[in-house]
Amino acid sequence: MRENENRLIRRHARQASVVLFGLLLLGTVGYHIIEGWPLFDGLYMTVISLSTIGYGETNPLSHEGRVFTLLLIFIGVGNLAYVLAGTTQFFAAGGLVAYRRRARMERNLETISGHTIICGCGRLGLAILHELEAKNAPFVAIERDPELIETLRAAHPRLLLVQGDAGEDDVLIAAGVKRARTLVAALNDDASNVFLTLTARVLNAKVVIHGKADDPDTLRKLERAGANHPFSPSLVAGQRIAEQLTRPTVAELVGVVTSITDQELSIEEVPASAIPGLVGRPLSESPLWGQARTLVLAVKKADGRLLFPAEADYVVVSHDYLVLMGEPAHLRLLVATSGT
Repeated sequence: MRENENRLIRRHARQASVVLFGLLLLGTVGYHIIEGWPLFDGLYMTVISLSTIGYGETNPLSHEGRVFTLLLIFIGVGNLAYVLAGTTQFFAAGGLVAYRRRARMERNLETISGHTIICGCGRLGLAILHELEAKNAPFVAIERDPELIETLRAAHPRLLLVQGDAGEDDVLIAAGVKRARTLVAALNDDASNVFLTLTARVLNAKVVIHGKADDPDTLRKLERAGANHPFSPSLVAGQRIAEQLTRPTVAELVGVVTSITDQELSIEEVPASAIPGLVGRPLSESPLWGQARTLVLAVKKADGRLLFPAEADYVVVSHDYLVLMGEPAHLRLLVATSGT
């Protein structure tokens, strides 16, 4: 859809340029041949005739010259009216606004980094999109269905959206896969998610990939293709429901701390390097340790290992991430300050 609109804009601009140049050339050469005028005088007469300014004749016109002027006005005004009508229709249809919005989105796509790429905006992808949007987390969505794309753009005007097949290199590159932090393979079939995972892993060896498998037997294939966290929505839902049935209090606590709504508790991960006075010191000496509003639950190492529980004498390094639990407003401030 976006390519078609850009093509229409370019075609309209090209047609307008050709019509205008052709009329100016016709008038200039016509006056030069019929009246023997210099080219500049012919161009000047053409401009004032087509613009209907009516300054008068630059030089006396012969009968043939006046007939040519009449024909030039009829032809020129008709063609210029056609160009003007097309331009008016373009503006009235919101074409300029849409074009500027797309241009702004493309500039943002070129500079975004450390973001999440959602591949596929079906039910799962849309749910993830809403969660990330609620958390003000940077992300880019990839979708190939033109109708769904129009719906998404109408509902989310500032959404960074790339149209195309997520399994193609150029589409992933346009979404900033080489600068992305995480990628979610949430396409409609398992084979496409496996191929997407393999393609994304080749383009970015460090991106963290979450791969969806409707068939639990595909989980191993996703892992071999390069997915860090293969998952099956049916298994995840089953585990969550079983948790609610067997350990309702634990399930309720997990639901509270992972909810995007304002609750009394929340869990976030924050890079250690973003908190002043933390790197190179034991956790017990950090400004977070022992705070009433924040509890350091665990430390995530650069290689993915999770140190739980967080020990007071652990010396923090720059690539660590801290898993914190506390008041949502306080944690949101830490996350916003860290830029995650």
